Amino acid sequence: MWIHPTPEGLTEHHEERVAHLRLVIHGVPGQRPHVVRRRPVRRWVGRQLVRVGERLAADPSLRPVRSL
Repeated sequence: MWIHPTPEGLTEHHEERVAHLRLVIHGVPGQRPHVVRRRPVRRWVGRQLVRVGERLAADPSLRPVRSL
């Protein structure tokens, strides 16, 4: 059942939500090296996606069929 919050409760809820989102987005302070370690993995995945895309673009079976 939904109960309409009071202005004070709404402000408190908003502050808690902002704090939670900041924690999710930026992480816990002091864990920054963990984020730095993930970058090479992201780059590797990105490079693999580019390589797959290049192979798909070069595949002759995926080219459109032209009428004679």
